[in-house]
Amino acid sequence: MKRTIITAVLALIATVAVALATARPVHAEPIADAIRARLEPSLPAGLGIAEIHVPTALARLDAAPSSITVDAPRELRAGRPSIKITVRGRVAYVPVAIAPVVAVAVMRAALPSGSVLSDADVAIEHRAVGDGVSATQVVGATLTRDLEAGAAIGAQDVALPAPLPRGSDVSVDVRRSGLRIRGSGVLELAARFGEPATVRLLATKTVLHGILVAPATVVIGAAP
Repeated sequence: MKRTIITAVLALIATVAVALATARPVHAEPIADAIRARLEPSLPAGLGIAEIHVPTALARLDAAPSSITVDAPRELRAGRPSIKITVRGRVAYVPVAIAPVVAVAVMRAALPSGSVLSDADVAIEHRAVGDGVSATQVVGATLTRDLEAGAAIGAQDVALPAPLPRGSDVSVDVRRSGLRIRGSGVLELAARFGEPATVRLLATKTVLHGILVAPATVVIGAAP
């Protein structure tokens, strides 16, 4: 009985091995790659492809790149146009999100949901994204889902920390005309990291406006 089971298992393994060896090669995302290659050279300066929404039925096709024809519109602009493609004689329309290229925060390494992000966890890259957030906003935020290395961090991917309340002690970093002066102050209004903040200097009582960055610093006169 035991010998019969072992023989059956070996036969199954051999069958699977033959199937894998003779299977047709599957091309990695050929439709999205073809659309990107066709559209990117025609995009106006400052715009990029944020996402290509290939329908599931098309994504499952084992289509060689040579079998895909992409008809690009004469004029491309920010938005979500539907791009006409022909795959092995089949005509379809694929929505493509086109957005401005901006500085966004991306993951340096993979982290699980629930991780609190620090400066060491994020980098700045220029990409076309629909809802990316800046590094000043995500530092101190908590991931709401697992993210892989290199992933752009979207607003839906993080839970931002609570705003610092009015009267919180903060450091003040003034950058003007090539000079940099540091001091101390208090927030005149509640503020969240990465957003505008109003601070009163302790030394002079002067009220200044800047950007609140982690851990508790208001930068005046230059983007952090």
